[in-house]
Amino acid sequence: MPCVCPQCTSHAQTLGLDAPPASRAVLRKAFKATAKLWHPDRFEADPAKRLQAEEKFKMIQAASAALLEHFENPVELPMEPPAGDLFTQPARADDEPRIHFHGAHGCYTEEDFPPAALEIVWRHVHEPDRALAMVDLSRHGSPLGDLSQFILFTRQAIYVRDMHGILLLLWYDDLGEVRFVDRRRQGKLPLWHRFIERISGTEQKYSLQIYRRDGSLFYSIADRADDSVKGAIYNFLQQKRPAPH
Repeated sequence: MPCVCPQCTSHAQTLGLDAPPASRAVLRKAFKATAKLWHPDRFEADPAKRLQAEEKFKMIQAASAALLEHFENPVELPMEPPAGDLFTQPARADDEPRIHFHGAHGCYTEEDFPPAALEIVWRHVHEPDRALAMVDLSRHGSPLGDLSQFILFTRQAIYVRDMHGILLLLWYDDLGEVRFVDRRRQGKLPLWHRFIERISGTEQKYSLQIYRRDGSLFYSIADRADDSVKGAIYNFLQQKRPAPH
């Protein structure tokens, strides 16, 4: 159901639409068209135009993410209060836990999903669920990856596409212990891990292990993300763990 709030109307215009999209397919098509039109790589020969395109491209990404969120969770416009009513109901705050990556490479939140991440979200996440954050696990020590491997956090679940291309899913209701494991041996990392640290410029002294409620291991993040990213994920998952019975 499309949202018709003023913000969505403005975002729709950013994507070249007269009104908020009536379906996810319409949103996807509009995003692809405007993103292609304003992709900065098209303006390599014109630095001034490229700067303009970069700003426009960011606006397109933000507009698409906001429209997708409001499409799944439409804003209910307030009704006109009756005459003489001096009280209004305060808006309910969104108390959904957030992940803060502080600009780490290959890490995205819903406000700055790149096109490849949005494609994944559109493919796998359906209302009433909502994508919150994604980490590119395909970097192999490089600041840039291709999202062939990823871990995606939504309001309701964790999605992982592993090195074999298999998609794993864990609902938070089935989330068990989350723990850090020190990978150092006698105070040092193995030679291969130290080499990865050196070429990537990131600390990878710990692995983050995510378990199911029955005690079985769901997924372990080791050398595909630095320790600060693992810490952000850990803090988020601690808030998402179900309360003990």
